[in-house]
Amino acid sequence: MSYDLPGYDSWKLATPWDDEVSATAQFDCTECEEYNEQEVIVTRRDGYWEAECFECGEANSGDLGE
Repeated sequence: MSYDLPGYDSWKLATPWDDEVSATAQFDCTECEEYNEQEVIVTRRDGYWEAECFECGEANSGDLGE
């Protein structure tokens, strides 16, 4: 089984039903517009992520494919 996703945690190979991976989300906060770059956990099937802004704490979300 080969995983070509950057940041894939190799120890998760022991649990094939677990499809979560670590990735980097880059976004401008929807509230204060501050640039953020954070490590987030996403599922390999959809790439959806959620993160709080470092500056104001506002919840942000998106898709790594955007």
